[in-house]
Amino acid sequence: MKRLARMRHPRFLWITDPWHFLDHRRDTTLRLAREALELGFPSYWCSVRTIRWEMNRILLDAHPLVSGTGTESSEILPGPAEISDPGEFHRIHYRMDPPVDFSYLHPLQLLSKSVSGKKNVEIVNSPDVLFSTNEKIEGLLLKNVTPPSVVASQWDYLLSFGKKEGRTVLKPLHLCQSKGVELLDWRSQRGIDEAKIVIARETENFRNPVLLQRFLKEISEGEQRLWFVDGKLLAHVRKLPVSGDFRVNVDRGSRIEPSRLNARESRTARLISKHLCSRKIRLAAVDLIEGQVTDFNFTSPGLLCQMESVLGRNLARPIIEKLAKSGPS
Repeated sequence: MKRLARMRHPRFLWITDPWHFLDHRRDTTLRLAREALELGFPSYWCSVRTIRWEMNRILLDAHPLVSGTGTESSEILPGPAEISDPGEFHRIHYRMDPPVDFSYLHPLQLLSKSVSGKKNVEIVNSPDVLFSTNEKIEGLLLKNVTPPSVVASQWDYLLSFGKKEGRTVLKPLHLCQSKGVELLDWRSQRGIDEAKIVIARETENFRNPVLLQRFLKEISEGEQRLWFVDGKLLAHVRKLPVSGDFRVNVDRGSRIEPSRLNARESRTARLISKHLCSRKIRLAAVDLIEGQVTDFNFTSPGLLCQMESVLGRNLARPIIEKLAKSGPS
């Protein structure tokens, strides 16, 4: 195993779900890894499932990444696995997709223990953030720029909020990509009964909290996706809902287009920037509907490839250049 002191350039380690689960053409992590290679930074990929405690130490299987050739020239490919100590790498990117369950948290616990106290090693985003923060709740910390919401597991509180609002969006706290998101109509007894069935299912019979949030009819005009690096707004696009639905999911047919931020959205972006800096969240993607924060993404912020295609800009390069530096600037 090599020592960090001998490394001329920072070594990147990209930890994701297993290789065959990734959308290789549109995956943000692979796009960032490819840009790191082009900038001359040694890059490795690791399946989260290989992180383990073995022989009284924490190890993982790191595959050196190489650029493809021929028809695969725009892709990167993993080489043979090398049994490695996480401390061999300077920038470790833990980008496993939610749900944030035991399969997400337990490997991260091992990983964070293995690099604790090592000054030259950084996990992005910080385990302190990933352990203590919920993406659906984080936006609620920004006062006056989030829709009225309640997070609870008890039916009485959810019912009271639903009847007051009339229509609400249900969001499970641990999922992503619109999974489990439902529009609930509380304006009739039938609607209330149907809402109770849905919530009972999503809360596992009112055991686990969920988020109920005011339904914003402005979603019909789309939502802004804002990408931040070290608190600075890198780029933004508008995402349009799936036809005939209120949900936005690019993987299921939503399209994205270039956009401009209005005055309200610009003010909200500045508040988000300050918040991210104070929380030391290096990478984040935040969604706005009419200037109101509706979703935070910092476990595995995505859509980078799609945004590059629409905007005609290399967004990966400034991200890698920032990440190569020690800590947020």
